[in-house]
Amino acid sequence: MWGAHLGGWGSHSCGWGASFGHGPWFFGWLFPLLIWGFIAYLLLSVAKHFFAVRPSEQNDGALDILKNRYASGEIDDQEYATRKATLGRR
Repeated sequence: MWGAHLGGWGSHSCGWGASFGHGPWFFGWLFPLLIWGFIAYLLLSVAKHFFAVRPSEQNDGALDILKNRYASGEIDDQEYATRKATLGRR
């Protein structure tokens, strides 16, 4: 009953055959998979950018430790200057 009113559109997707809903043949699953993969890549990249520890932050932590050791008297002026220069090169 309903198929008679659809013309050539009722049985297939414009004559392409089984399409799994999004396109002809095997492309029906490929494009959504690529889109979701790209979205996941973007989300992971943003998360990595915001939560990653940067090398400059690691060096600042080492410099803070060095300053604390110098302030507490564990190391002298010469050792402080040498180690500070070494940290500055990294």
